[in-house]
Amino acid sequence: MNWYIFWIGIFLIGIFAISIYYSRKIKTADEYTMANFSLGFFPICGTIIATSLGSAAVIGSSGKGFEIGIGWILTKFPVALFSILLAVVLGSTIRKLKLYTLPDLFVRRFGKASAIIPSLIISILYMTPTFGMQIVGMGSVLTIAFDVSVTTAMLIGFVICVMFTLMGGLPSVAWTDAVQSVLILAGLIFLFVLGLNYVGGADVVISNTSSDTLNLFSMETTELINYLIIFGPFYLVWQTSWQRIAAAKTEKIAVRAVSTGFIITFIIAFFSIGIGIIAQQVLPAGTDPDLVYTEFLAAVAHPAIGGLFMVSLFAAVLTGATSFLLSGAMNISKDIYQGWIKPDATSKQVLKISRLSVAGMAFIGLLVALFITDVIAIYSYALALSAITMVFPVLAAMFWRRATKQGVIISVIGSLIVSVIWSLLGQPFGWHEIIPGMITSFILLISVSLMTQHSDDENVVAYYFDLKNEEDPAQTNVS
Repeated sequence: MNWYIFWIGIFLIGIFAISIYYSRKIKTADEYTMANFSLGFFPICGTIIATSLGSAAVIGSSGKGFEIGIGWILTKFPVALFSILLAVVLGSTIRKLKLYTLPDLFVRRFGKASAIIPSLIISILYMTPTFGMQIVGMGSVLTIAFDVSVTTAMLIGFVICVMFTLMGGLPSVAWTDAVQSVLILAGLIFLFVLGLNYVGGADVVISNTSSDTLNLFSMETTELINYLIIFGPFYLVWQTSWQRIAAAKTEKIAVRAVSTGFIITFIIAFFSIGIGIIAQQVLPAGTDPDLVYTEFLAAVAHPAIGGLFMVSLFAAVLTGATSFLLSGAMNISKDIYQGWIKPDATSKQVLKISRLSVAGMAFIGLLVALFITDVIAIYSYALALSAITMVFPVLAAMFWRRATKQGVIISVIGSLIVSVIWSLLGQPFGWHEIIPGMITSFILLISVSLMTQHSDDENVVAYYFDLKNEEDPAQTNVS
């Protein structure tokens, strides 16, 4: 009996049942993309955990634990820190704005023209290759489960992702994410414990592992700083967090659920990295880091148990794929279609475009997965460009009334140009392009804003201060 197929089959039947249930209830774009702003603690917390623990976090972190060691955990700290700061400091403001997407903030504060580049960066440059990464990860899982070629496995994964996302939207994604988060957490912890027992215990691992692997600060300083700056600021503008905060039933649920989700994600990173370290005792030294998790799983677990662990990995990859598809589709349907092409679009029309966007982005992501060999490099680059172009304009919208439309647009374009040139020059001094890019963004935003006047289509506010005394939308609806 093929236990891998058995357990994955059971899992797929369950999530598609949920998807079909919600597909029959969805009538409007708000219900499809934002769950009608009514999600509770469990689905919000679960979807944060599940989306954060996608292909890069589970497969990638295990590979980094195998390759670098425990020091990789330091790159996880700014993710949790900046995400919790976002929820605690700006969660109330985000909810009062009732934003659908991050570029929606640009439109409201600085006018439509300021949101074009952020919309394209998030939907095409970031979300599409990120989805491609999940398809690559899903291919590695299904190859083992079904004993098919990687290409066939990726095609199967593509069909599963698209069908699931098209049917249920955010309600099904959030609730299945919540269930999948339990599977992911259980799978990582059990595989860690099983692997530790397989090699003879913690003492064996410690005695047979190099001091550098167990050294928290083994990474080269410049490399570590680059990672900290890449991962930290980006999570201030990670659209998934913004959408989950807005979709929560109340502000209290939003802040607690998002904060709890990222705390759990940080803690669980020790297990995924630890699996990679333990795997050094089992796998050959030259093993591809991206294959460490699946090969270690196959080596230490009987298929009857390993099938459950494989489901947890499959869940991690699937939930990331569906969330990224849905998030990017919102940028296309709301920011581009409704914002520029048809401002008077009805809810049904926006819903239709949302679903078409899911299919279109998924197809492009599949092409990325099939034909581009270094998907991780594209993902890292897209992540950096997102932070470079959006962090300071977003902070300005929240805290600085003097920021102008011209300042934001020139900041976005100028920082984009500088970062691309810096990358083409081979990253002088070993600095990642995010460093000169964000410095440029800050300087241009401040200087140009001080030299220009507000445009007629701007809403001259600092949202954090100006909305401070307004009630949470949930409280307004109740009354």
